[in-house]
Amino acid sequence: MSTLAAPSVSGVFRKVTAREATVLLAIAWLIPFLVHLAPWPGARPLGAYLLPIFWATFVAVYFYGAGAGLLTGLFAPAVNLLVTGLPDWKSFGAAGVEVVIFVLFATWMVRRAPRGWWWAPLGYLVARIGAALLLSAPAALGSLDATAKFLEHVLVGGAAGLIVLALINLALVKFYPKDTGRAEV
Repeated sequence: MSTLAAPSVSGVFRKVTAREATVLLAIAWLIPFLVHLAPWPGARPLGAYLLPIFWATFVAVYFYGAGAGLLTGLFAPAVNLLVTGLPDWKSFGAAGVEVVIFVLFATWMVRRAPRGWWWAPLGYLVARIGAALLLSAPAALGSLDATAKFLEHVLVGGAAGLIVLALINLALVKFYPKDTGRAEV
C-alpha cells in the first residue's frame, strides 16, 4: 500500500496508507458538515462550540503524526467552506492557523508523552491563544482586562468542545495505548 508520511524517528507514529488517509479525510469532512447542518439557534455556529475540526485531526495526529494531522485538519475546513459556507471566509484563515499550531503542538506532546490524555484539549487552548497572538495586533491583547476577557471567551465558548476533545484523547490512550518504554505522564 502506498503511504503519505514517513514514520517519525521516535517510532511513536505509524505510516498512513492511502486507504487510511481517505477514511480520515472523509470523517474529517463529514463530522463538521453534520455539526453545521444541525439546527442551532445560537449567534455563533454550533461548530464554534463543539470544535469538530479538531476531532479527526487529533486522531490523525495520535496515530500518524504531523503530516497526516495537517492534511486532515486543513482539508476539512476548506471543503466545508465550499459546501456549507462555514467557517466563513473571515474565520477561515484563523482556523487554518489554529489547526497548524494544534497539530504541531499535539504531535510534539504525543511524541514526548504518548499516554497523556489531556494533549488534545491543551493543544486546542495553545492553538487558540497562539493564533490570536499571531493574528491580532499586540494592542488588541495589550491590557490585562482584554486578555482576561479573551481567555474567558476561549474557555467558556469552547468548553463543550474541550470536553469532547478530552474524551477522544482519553479513549485513544485507553484503547490504543502507545508503548514507547516511557513512563506514563
